[in-house]
Amino acid sequence: MHQALLVPEVILKIFAHVKQIKDPLYTSTPLYRQCLAALATTCKTFYEPAMDFLWADMNSLLPPLGCVTRLHPMIYPSAKKFWSRDIEPLSELERSQFLRHSGRVRSLYVSSDDDIHLLYFLPFDISVFPNLLSLSWVVVSSRHLHFFLSPTLRNCYIAIVQPELVQNSIGTRCAALEDLDIVTMGTMARAPHLSEAVRSCKALKRLQCPPLDSAAWKHLSTIPTLLDLSIHQESFSPSPPPKLDTHNLSFVTFLNVTTLRFCYAPIADIIAVMQHSEFPSLKEFEFITHRLPGAELLPVLRALSQCKACHTLENIAISDDDPEVEEPPGNSFSVVRELLCFTQLRSLRLFIHCSINLDNDLLLEVVSSWPQLRTLSLYDTRHLSPKVTFRGLFAALRRCPQLHALNIELDLVNIDIDPKAESFQHTSLITLGVHDCPAADDEAIARIIFAMLPNVRFASTWSRISQHHESLQASSNLQDGGAVTDTSEEA
Repeated sequence: MHQALLVPEVILKIFAHVKQIKDPLYTSTPLYRQCLAALATTCKTFYEPAMDFLWADMNSLLPPLGCVTRLHPMIYPSAKKFWSRDIEPLSELERSQFLRHSGRVRSLYVSSDDDIHLLYFLPFDISVFPNLLSLSWVVVSSRHLHFFLSPTLRNCYIAIVQPELVQNSIGTRCAALEDLDIVTMGTMARAPHLSEAVRSCKALKRLQCPPLDSAAWKHLSTIPTLLDLSIHQESFSPSPPPKLDTHNLSFVTFLNVTTLRFCYAPIADIIAVMQHSEFPSLKEFEFITHRLPGAELLPVLRALSQCKACHTLENIAISDDDPEVEEPPGNSFSVVRELLCFTQLRSLRLFIHCSINLDNDLLLEVVSSWPQLRTLSLYDTRHLSPKVTFRGLFAALRRCPQLHALNIELDLVNIDIDPKAESFQHTSLITLGVHDCPAADDEAIARIIFAMLPNVRFASTWSRISQHHESLQASSNLQDGGAVTDTSEEA
């Protein structure tokens, strides 16, 4: 054996590479697992590191149960469904066989509790996988969750919250828990045990969960490590969650939270939380909902502008996925102007069913207020006649030299600029998306873009214009090539 293979760091690097091997088609056992198993039996030097990689990621309880002599022939070569239904729990003597490699497991996915009754030999306060780092619990009941709550656990996904979660005391048993993702599958909303479970966690960095009560919000504001907070109410929930008790909301500061998301959460809750909170480090805000008329969106934006994030917020994304929402005729809401106070904005994406009323003057005001802007997408689903012309577009681009993605309604009928009379070029813009608008002269538009936006890639809605643009590029390449050839011949 080469001396390099005796260096632990070299062995770990090699085995990590082996684990990345992709499987060929129709392989029952992943190829990387076959390779690691072969390496483990090669020599004593390879055994421990190979077994650590082999057992690191488990998608079920079958492999550790297969280490039990009595169960092995029932599981291999292929375990039948409900194979363990009438099987007696493991005995005290079989305990060491089951736990033989469980300390090597770092990531575990549990999608069924059919076999968990075999673990009844274990005391309540013992973790089956003592070094587990990541757990995905996709089981209806959390009654047996305590078997898998390791003190080393860092990431946890729980599919359905049950009252047993409080009894299992996830935050107490997993003091180092950093990432918690809880969903309720539409069965529960702001249940007391959900709030208690969240309040038991003291070291979270990221949390995604259904709407919370005021006690949980207050607790989260005291966690200095919390960076990413997402409130997600399932869109298919049969009934809305109980209203947030705003009388018990105290003014709190989420000192280090940089990302705040609300998905289908009650708008009244969002406004109340932001009105009673400060987010001095906030960089990203995302809001997704079903129905978002302008009259409801404006209070949300005003509350956002008042939560001490005007000089830190960099990314805003707001979308409404209900195509049936319609504003009353004549309604006009200053949605974009409510965001002008965020001076460090780099990305703004609005996909909403209320009139944005974007014109040349407003576009120029927008880009002048956000000198760091990289991405701007303003999608007005009402499909009103576009008011931004090419002259207004290029006036705005002059103020925003770093913009690389733009998606707006653009007037392609009234061409008010002559590219031959303009010397301006914007080389940073890569993506230009224009919604399905009629065009007066596809070739003229292609020439404008070719001359002034040389690096733009076209979206699918530009199919006819892009054909002319490709012809212009091809002609330009031929001319450049010809010039080079002539020079070489003269030389």
